[in-house]
Amino acid sequence: MPLSKQTVSPTHTVDALVDVSRGAASGAVAGFVASAVMNGFQSLVTPLFQPSGAGGPPATEEAANRVSVVVSGARLGDGDRQAGGNAVHYLVGTLTGTLYGALAEARPGVTRWHGFALGLAAATLVDQIAVPLSGLARPPWRYTLRTHLYGYASHLVFGFVTEAVRKVLRERIGKAKRAHDAVTIDDISVPLLLGLANGQRTFTPPAAVTIAAAGSGLGLEGTPLALLSSKWTGVLLGAAAIGEYVADKQPGIPARISPPGLAGRALGGALSGAAAARPGKAWLAAGIGAAGALAGGYISYRVRMSLARALGRDKPVAFAEDALSMLGSAALAGYAALRQNQREPDKLAA
Repeated sequence: MPLSKQTVSPTHTVDALVDVSRGAASGAVAGFVASAVMNGFQSLVTPLFQPSGAGGPPATEEAANRVSVVVSGARLGDGDRQAGGNAVHYLVGTLTGTLYGALAEARPGVTRWHGFALGLAAATLVDQIAVPLSGLARPPWRYTLRTHLYGYASHLVFGFVTEAVRKVLRERIGKAKRAHDAVTIDDISVPLLLGLANGQRTFTPPAAVTIAAAGSGLGLEGTPLALLSSKWTGVLLGAAAIGEYVADKQPGIPARISPPGLAGRALGGALSGAAAARPGKAWLAAGIGAAGALAGGYISYRVRMSLARALGRDKPVAFAEDALSMLGSAALAGYAALRQNQREPDKLAA
């Protein structure tokens, strides 16, 4: 007797993807807030625990120094070490919250004990194992018992606050999802990320959105952006994107932060954002996409210059930037198409 195969509907797959993305966004905000609370907690209890650094700088400052050496070729100055350490602290906390929020959607068991399980795991895996193995701190046995208790207490606070904030945000996002006219996280994140990709390459996000519209459809029929549903528009924009990849490697090309370069990127970000938006949110998405493109232009320019100086060559950075913009744009355009395909059956059933 043949075994029956369990099928998963496209709607269920898209809903799961959306839930994970929303959980990750909630977790990122929660991780940032929890990092701030953790800092405050540590400042209060340091006299009680009297943690010992075993003669070395904090691991966060050492990590910031290593990043500075890679990017600029020089270590941080005395006045910048604390700021760099704080930046690493908040970055790690935000990334930890992002991963935790995403896992909470697929594996709700990770939220057990009101987030204290997260705190125990973070203290053990990061402080006790990963940080010493990376050379950012001494081995665990070089620290006093009070120092270990201080670390675990701090991370328990981090885990508790992360879960509390994540839970509140997740409930609010769920309510916004049920309100059709409310602005959801998708209405902001998708055009913003497309805009940031547009800051790297002018034609790549519009080309990706056009190809998605011509293939799976983005519901653009009967709108001012219906031209983007044509496969010929996709071919033209795709050719323009390829031409930009080639031109970007040539000497004498104007900087992307020049007025014409920024104007083109802002236009591309507005176009991509509006095309990927759900019905009724095109103008909002266009504005967010344009703003994201302007910010992405400046950010990517500074990052590329710094990495090129650190490596001594520009082309490896340029090719990596090509890949990042291409893959990111394709993923976002595909996500927008999946969401639109899900709305169509819902609209017919309503």
